[in-house]
Amino acid sequence: MPITLTSDALEATITPERGADIVQVVDLATGTPLLAESPTGRVNAGSVPATDSMARWLHGYPGGWQLLVPNAGPEREHGGARQGYHGKASLAVWDVIAQDAASCELETHLMTAPLRIRRSVTVTGDALTVTDVLSNLSPDPVQTRIVQHPAFGTPFLDDESYVLTSAATIVTDAAAPGTLADADVTGRPDEVLPRGPVPGSIRLPGPGSASSLFAALTDFAAPEATFCSPARGFAVRLAWDLTVLPHAWMWIEANASTGWPWFRRLYAVAIEPANVIPGEGDAVRRRRGGPGTEIAGGESLTLTTSIQRLALPAV
Repeated sequence: MPITLTSDALEATITPERGADIVQVVDLATGTPLLAESPTGRVNAGSVPATDSMARWLHGYPGGWQLLVPNAGPEREHGGARQGYHGKASLAVWDVIAQDAASCELETHLMTAPLRIRRSVTVTGDALTVTDVLSNLSPDPVQTRIVQHPAFGTPFLDDESYVLTSAATIVTDAAAPGTLADADVTGRPDEVLPRGPVPGSIRLPGPGSASSLFAALTDFAAPEATFCSPARGFAVRLAWDLTVLPHAWMWIEANASTGWPWFRRLYAVAIEPANVIPGEGDAVRRRRGGPGTEIAGGESLTLTTSIQRLALPAV
């Protein structure tokens, strides 16, 4: 059963039965849902080919916020195991260890990497904080890709919205960069993408614009990105641990994809803290892909990620 956490400013819904996903966060002052909702979340019948891990992951994908471990991106062979699309943590059933009105603690164990993950979610005032502890239960070191996968959507974001980030560099995907930028481009985010109304900001495409993007942000001065919604009258800042997650995947799907799986039904804008740049090969002295972060035998790695409601910046 879903878990609902509430503060005086936010309401969050978490699903232990699938990935401990944060499927939605609602701003209570305006009644505005913040996170994207995917039409694939309503798919709950039929079978998925066992050999197609991407289809299996998208089967029931609700939008919202996932933790991608031990893999992120296409399935791969690593450590003697075939790790599926976007890893196992976001599909796993999680045990509820503790729960009250404003917080919960969950735990799961993975099969394709010797990891136990404990996730704590807390809402306090205008902030939601997620703490993930990845523990290596093997005496040998293990390497893991890690991506926090929150996607924001409508009605919070629209064609007046923009995002502020301190990233000095954007690296577009070498194979499928989308419509907003050319492939394999490296530059300043506000030079590669349309500029927003605040210095250093990026203007976001609105629903129905048929715009898309797949890229990575890197060279951050501060580990945060702020989504600004003039129409709704507030902003939301995403913050994370830069030492563990030095990059952020950035993707936009503004009702652009005509075929499977979206059929022009999804509007989502995501900046996702990550320890790898997506893709394979080199990107201007930066390696795409790779094994990720090494956790020594018997050791743990702790990640803290948060979102917070803020006033809009002065224009």
